[in-house]
Amino acid sequence: MNRRLSSEQDNLRTKRALMRQQINQSHRVDREFEIDERFNSVSMFIKHDEFEIDECEYYDHQTWERLDRFDQVLPNQRNNCSWVIYEDFLYIFGGFTFNGRLDDVHRYSFSSNQWQHLNTTGQKPSARENNGAIQYKDHMYVFGGCDGLLWLNDFYSLNLKTLLWKKIEPTGQCPSERFGIACGAYQTKMLIFGGCDGNHYLNDAYVWDFEEQVWNKLQLIGDVPSARSCPSYSTLNNYIYIFGGFDGVNRLNDFYKLNIFSGKVKRISQHGTIPCPRYFHTSEVYQNKLLLFGGFNGQARLNDLYEFEFGSKTWKKLEIHEPPKGRSSMVFQLYNDSLYVFGGYDGDELLSDIYKLEFKNAQVPRSSFIQDLRSLINNPLMSDVVFIVEDHQVYANRCILGARSEHFQTLFFEEFRDKEQIYIEITECCHQTFMEMLQYIYTDQLDSSLSTTRLLSLIVLSDQYLMQRLKYLCEEQLIRKINCNNVIELILFSKKYNCRLLRIQTMKQLVDNITTIKRRKDFIKLAQEPEILLEIIQKKC
Repeated sequence: MNRRLSSEQDNLRTKRALMRQQINQSHRVDREFEIDERFNSVSMFIKHDEFEIDECEYYDHQTWERLDRFDQVLPNQRNNCSWVIYEDFLYIFGGFTFNGRLDDVHRYSFSSNQWQHLNTTGQKPSARENNGAIQYKDHMYVFGGCDGLLWLNDFYSLNLKTLLWKKIEPTGQCPSERFGIACGAYQTKMLIFGGCDGNHYLNDAYVWDFEEQVWNKLQLIGDVPSARSCPSYSTLNNYIYIFGGFDGVNRLNDFYKLNIFSGKVKRISQHGTIPCPRYFHTSEVYQNKLLLFGGFNGQARLNDLYEFEFGSKTWKKLEIHEPPKGRSSMVFQLYNDSLYVFGGYDGDELLSDIYKLEFKNAQVPRSSFIQDLRSLINNPLMSDVVFIVEDHQVYANRCILGARSEHFQTLFFEEFRDKEQIYIEITECCHQTFMEMLQYIYTDQLDSSLSTTRLLSLIVLSDQYLMQRLKYLCEEQLIRKINCNNVIELILFSKKYNCRLLRIQTMKQLVDNITTIKRRKDFIKLAQEPEILLEIIQKKC
């Protein structure tokens, strides 16, 4: 037995030595350095890497998954809408239908796979398609597009927390009217490039400065692309990567990177299986690769998926099972190691389907940190404190609770410091609300489908247990639920529990809709709140 074990250990050592030798021989890395003119810093990109122990790819044996269901409420079928991603949601605006252009906003929850139509307020953009959109801080910014008659160059922002639209008045060197632009943002700058103004195809560039609130024309230098509209575009750090498009005569498949700060443009050499010329396609950057999908090549709508490796400058066509039908002008978004495709046009009909392609990396297991922490909730085997809530025993861990709440820290490590097992009766809330608070404590996540009543109960608990972030998260969700029927209840609640964010938005709803709200029976409750009434009068005057 000992000789056999020794022999196996020798074989294992030999295999490891051979593997190290192969790694040393095959792992050749050249590096290309590029200077960022604005910051005078050096950015290092891996040019080529032949590390080959396992040829496992993210995409091997992967299958597109269709997510929309017959019982789901979906946005209207459309193409050419604009979109951004913010927190755990995809926001889409406008687009084209056979009945005209759209001006609606919908939000898709990646976690629940549910769509929601959002009721926005303020200075709304007109209905349009093929406009650019980017996300900066907690706003979606929308520029230009086409309303069916006119090409546009107006500029709007949508606060994604309050759902308030605001028109941004043009200042500085403003871009001309156009649609089909490439756009992107990095740090405090937003860049738009190219497009079509109805008469001419363009290859100029403009930068919006979010801090200075001004447009400036960006002088492009180097390998300036020809005029075009409807290319794909993706942002990686301070570069926008632009592929293909249409110049009025030809569909294109050339590839460029444009420095947002300096205006320096470099044409990227391409190797491998280069995508055919196309426009109305889309792209995303994922782990030092650019992924490109679909579009129109002049004969057919496409559903091919390519990856471009920045280091080797090589294209590869990915063979994925059960792809969506060929389409152009669709939404194409990366979120948490998955690609999502929504809507578009297949040449015969407009679409509202949604697909997901999950990248499963066999070499690096996905983190289970949140799931592991969630497994501790109400787990009797690993608990050292028991709460009694509505005759339910709820098991928890004092170290986690104490780390997340000053209230629990004082309770467990001062008052009950020497007790091995602690039993605490909770009478101020129901069992379900208490469990939702524990869910937040352990995972830092809040269910996005909570009712107004449940959110109000959680705010009361967050005050009691000194969890300010939980309070803010509840207020953010409540702001999206404000309407003329509940605004009186919510503004009184916001005053009682000092909910600053909720107070601001309920007051705005009151002032904007005072004619309707003052006819409600519960309006009389404000007679006991002279401070609120005075603020309404001051804002109306």
